[in-house]
Amino acid sequence: MSDPKKFLIVGAGLSGVCVAIQLLREGIDVTLVDDGKNESSVIAAGMINPLVFRRMTKSWRVDEFLPYLIDFYTKLELETSASFFSEVVIRRLFSHEQEGDFWLDKQSNSEFENYMFPISEEDTQYAKAINLFGSGRVKNAFTVDARPFLESAKKWISERGSILFETVDYPQLDETCYKGIKYDTLVFCEGYHNLSNPWFGDLPINPTKGETLTISSENLPEDESLNRKCFVLPLGNKQFKIGSTYVWETPKAETSEDGKKEILENLSHLTPENVIVLDHEAGVRPTIRDRRPILGRHPNHPNYTIFNGMGAKGYMLAPLLSREFVLHLLIDQKLDPEVRVERFYLGR
Repeated sequence: MSDPKKFLIVGAGLSGVCVAIQLLREGIDVTLVDDGKNESSVIAAGMINPLVFRRMTKSWRVDEFLPYLIDFYTKLELETSASFFSEVVIRRLFSHEQEGDFWLDKQSNSEFENYMFPISEEDTQYAKAINLFGSGRVKNAFTVDARPFLESAKKWISERGSILFETVDYPQLDETCYKGIKYDTLVFCEGYHNLSNPWFGDLPINPTKGETLTISSENLPEDESLNRKCFVLPLGNKQFKIGSTYVWETPKAETSEDGKKEILENLSHLTPENVIVLDHEAGVRPTIRDRRPILGRHPNHPNYTIFNGMGAKGYMLAPLLSREFVLHLLIDQKLDPEVRVERFYLGR
């Protein structure tokens, strides 16, 4: 019986752990290299929202992503005896009358029935937040508590593979050998740190800083997540995570007074309360100009691969896309054209 293939994965944020889990489930020998600098994955609210409120449309491929991610996260919870995945009702407070009209139009469409509660009088008269134009409630929304998820996933991986807690040393990479050990495939899941990657650093993965606050509030509802100008995620005990900001081309995960002020100003559209700020965090997301992740092989080094750019919807996208990516690497299953790395190499 031949030895299993050996994969080296660089980066143990959301992308790296999802790819590692998928490979280990296929019997692959996996080594994960991580420097602990996963600010974006750790501070993320982990919101899984099937709708895009701007135009009141469904999120990209949500009909496929949602059932898969439910199975992925609940299975990992059972295997790790952890709790990090839960359903949440998102209440969208409409910004204007037209937005409410968009919702009313879509809620009667069969394609949206799994994602929208029909607007009721209670939604129209909702009084637990500033409600000028009515509101609508989102079905089949979820949240992943990022820190316990990542901790549980890494423990699961370490029990079945190995994790090196260090910064990858690029000069130590010689073709598919790293520090004298030969691997069949290398997978780079480095988030915005991809900017320093010698092979994929020219891809348009832009660092976008986001800041969040943890607050204490006596008046905000604890049974729903509110959304208008910002999100408000209940954490229990009258504490809430709120955010977030988007500061393009900013590679430093530093909090700022401007970011704090912006979030609190946005919150004022939901409540007049002077809330108490308990914590202030910042992370840097890997964002792509066409808002799609980047997956696939390097055109000149086919054993060097990339899985990156999950962005703000990462906790929705990563489970199924990591499965499709692994099947692409193992059995050459075709990737969705919208995520293939080749879209940035065509014409070179």
